[in-house]
Amino acid sequence: MSKPVNFGPWSKGINNTTRAYALPAGSRNDPGWACADALNVDFTNQGFTVSRSGYSQTQAMLVGHSLATVGDKTLICQAGELGVITSVNPLNIITLRTGLSADRISYAGLAGEVWWSNGTESGRCNTNNTDSPWAVPTPDNIPLIVSGAGTLFAGKYRVALTHVMTSGEESAACEIYEIDLAVDGSLVVTLPAAKAGVDYFRTYCSAADGAVLQHYSDVLANAVTVNITTQAAGISLDDRAFLVPLPAGDIVAFHNGRLLSANDGDLYYSKPYNFGLCDPLANRLTLTGTITVVAPCEGGVFVCTTEKSYFYAGNDIADAVVSEVLPFGAVIGTAFHHPDTRAVGWFSKDGFVIGGPDGSVKLPQKERGFSAPVAASGHTLVRTIGGETHLVCSLDGTARYTKEVSPDFTAARIRYDDDQTTVCMNLANGATSRYSNWFFTGTAQIDGDYYGIDTVGLRLLEGDTDETEPIVCTLDLGNIGLADMQICAPEFVYVSGKSSDKMVIDIHLPNGTVYSYPARSYNEDTIDVQRHDGMKGLMNKRQSWFSVVVRNDDGCSMEVAASKVLLGVSQRKIG
Repeated sequence: MSKPVNFGPWSKGINNTTRAYALPAGSRNDPGWACADALNVDFTNQGFTVSRSGYSQTQAMLVGHSLATVGDKTLICQAGELGVITSVNPLNIITLRTGLSADRISYAGLAGEVWWSNGTESGRCNTNNTDSPWAVPTPDNIPLIVSGAGTLFAGKYRVALTHVMTSGEESAACEIYEIDLAVDGSLVVTLPAAKAGVDYFRTYCSAADGAVLQHYSDVLANAVTVNITTQAAGISLDDRAFLVPLPAGDIVAFHNGRLLSANDGDLYYSKPYNFGLCDPLANRLTLTGTITVVAPCEGGVFVCTTEKSYFYAGNDIADAVVSEVLPFGAVIGTAFHHPDTRAVGWFSKDGFVIGGPDGSVKLPQKERGFSAPVAASGHTLVRTIGGETHLVCSLDGTARYTKEVSPDFTAARIRYDDDQTTVCMNLANGATSRYSNWFFTGTAQIDGDYYGIDTVGLRLLEGDTDETEPIVCTLDLGNIGLADMQICAPEFVYVSGKSSDKMVIDIHLPNGTVYSYPARSYNEDTIDVQRHDGMKGLMNKRQSWFSVVVRNDDGCSMEVAASKVLLGVSQRKIG
């Protein structure tokens, strides 16, 4: 007796939490199948499996990391040198900063500039590809003020200095200097040595016995003294006397006129539109655990730690309404922006999280039965090719098979035995596959092409091989058999697909034996149906179930749209 069993397309992707003989099948109301595993393939919007792209080396690099495209700039760090890539063929890099550590660099872009930090150091790549600090350096304290001739009334005066650039950017103020003017006269202020690169000193002074400091004058940075002879009447110093440069952060981001900088469990935010300055006491949020994701969106900011995930709703994080959105945190380095919507996202212990501008969250991989690996850090590439978008997440420090991955082996058949694992999800349908031999700590899009950085160098992310190594692609359909323990075997396997060479069917028996059956040929350009023969003898193996794996041969291209197994069932039972 023969029975046809249909599979595909696989728009549900990998399901490794349902037993392999009970994978979700497509129906009229819920089209699309799930599969037991899918290695080195991408799922299309229709649920077809297509061989992933390979890569080739563009430039060997020593200790290269933190590759990213921010706005119209692409930055990279190698051997402690942070630079801007201006071309890749040939490779040309303008150096911004030297002597940096190997720590990952976070970037945030605004108005053609890129603000960067590695947790201990920070800077700003200007529009002309030069580097400057986040904030104009604060001047040293005033060394001396003495009285002179003038028309100031006698009384107690308060004086402070700032540095000012020609662009109008102004530093925080030095400590306020207080002096008693015994009789009417003037204040002769001795200026400290100006900080390198600044253009002016700006002097602020109070009225006699007054508390408010107002702008008196600007003098060139090489000036030695300022003589305050009349009442200051300019703009107020306000709180600039109590500001400090915004601390460097492991994560930086912009949100509605503020620069955000996360370091350990503290999230600092700048003064509005004074991106490099903050009040260290007032402009800070302290969370439990280490902050791993800061993802601003239109309606607020998602902030994740190693412990939990939160949403700070509102236009200004200073007075936002906070709510817990998930009882677990995120993997650092994995945040991304949705290319077509206002959503943001990141990777977590439950896989990808999609956060909406209203603070809502979705877990598309968990919803489809995918148990994600536990990881220490990662990087997400948002890749759009041919109108289809995939999230490709390289994960470092992934956990081996433990109860943290799954309560038992049957609940998560994919063992994450490598320290580095990569998963790929189609953003349209949530179908997940996984990659081997593909791990990049940073990616960028340059002139329409995608590039990645790894321990070897800068690589172009396209091609049919991984640096001349063939790419082995597999699609595991799951276990096939009957619940009443009747002897069964595949008589034929039909595959609807295309390939540059042969595709192969592997039949896995319960005892671990594998039988392989190649098709005669496939069409490289159009999808057609091929029959894989020679399987009837398997009925004599007396098994009640088997699994079917479709794979490519010798790294040839592979696209699979659907499959059908003609199941031969004996009247005999096992036992």
